[in-house]
Amino acid sequence: MPKWDDVIIPFVITRLALLLVGWLGFRLLPLPVTFPSAWEIGADGNKQAVVHHISPTSHPWVNMLSRWDAGWYVEIARDGYRYEPGSPSNVAFFPLYPLLIRAIHALLFLPANDYWWLLTAIALSNAALFIGLIYFRALLAMDFDQEIAFRAITYLLIFPTTFFFSGVYSESLFLGLTVGAFYYARNNRWLPACIFAALGTLTRSQGMILALPLLIEYLRERNFSLHKVGWNIAAFALIPSALLAFVLFLKLKFGSWIVMFDVQNTWGRHLMWPWHPLVWFLRHAPALSPEHHDKLDFCFLLLLLGAAIAGLRRLRASYSVYIWIAVVFFSCWGMLGSIPRFDLVIFPLFIVLALIGARSRAFHLGYIVASTMFAALFMLMHSQWNWVA
Repeated sequence: MPKWDDVIIPFVITRLALLLVGWLGFRLLPLPVTFPSAWEIGADGNKQAVVHHISPTSHPWVNMLSRWDAGWYVEIARDGYRYEPGSPSNVAFFPLYPLLIRAIHALLFLPANDYWWLLTAIALSNAALFIGLIYFRALLAMDFDQEIAFRAITYLLIFPTTFFFSGVYSESLFLGLTVGAFYYARNNRWLPACIFAALGTLTRSQGMILALPLLIEYLRERNFSLHKVGWNIAAFALIPSALLAFVLFLKLKFGSWIVMFDVQNTWGRHLMWPWHPLVWFLRHAPALSPEHHDKLDFCFLLLLLGAAIAGLRRLRASYSVYIWIAVVFFSCWGMLGSIPRFDLVIFPLFIVLALIGARSRAFHLGYIVASTMFAALFMLMHSQWNWVA
């Protein structure tokens, strides 16, 4: 059984620290808001346009965690999906997270204004993060001692983009479902493992990459002998079935099988060979600036790639495959702009970092200092409508 202190203490400290950074930013370091569609929750509890700077007094604790994709998720939860061909539409977002927001909001009979929708989403994200950390700690306990487990959890919670776990984003829910799927797989409980993976597929598009590492875990438990494969392998059908169900829903509602791909194209995302974004980056990436983060995004891809290489000798085969598939999957979408956020949910990354940090005090101190500084900077930027990932 995991020690609760290993989860509660870093969870509470890091979440409070993020709120403090956001609040101090509103008060002491107001940044100009250049995003033309920026909004905040006003005194009446509903959205209003931001003029130049974020208000430091109007629901700051909700506003600082409600940026960018928050509007899309709440729109789906409240009004359902909509699709406008050739224009940004909310069908780009998967349904489980907004569905849970809607369910909680309805069950608690909460007011219908934007403030309560966003507060519900923030509460869901943090609850999902805490549950995910419990699963992560239990998963780590199967292979590592308490020091490595605590270090991996801490490294995860201070990662530069950790604020996404507590904001109106689906990252914390996806992390919880992912580590839950691996936890049940390691315990040879394949129906709950595949249910969790299927729910992960309904949370984020990258959920589909869970099938192969989980299948490797399944075969490893049977010494890769086909004669030992049982009826429970049928549970794996739940993973592609979840994705197919969502695609079928969009087809029936909007009349097209490629709605998601069309909408992704409006944001510049489309499937391509993984080396094409690299070629573009080497030829055309602009200098690092508040408007262009391509070089920083590329560093986060290199971090994941480095962990994939380092993990070849340090990780279970299923964990290693999961990182490698993530590297390829993230590289296939034509742009690197969200990779700092995508890295956040690849839990084997933090196992590799923890193992390195346990051997090298210099690496440990360097990671703690650098990651904490970037986490504070990115929280400050994100909370005031500056793009991070």
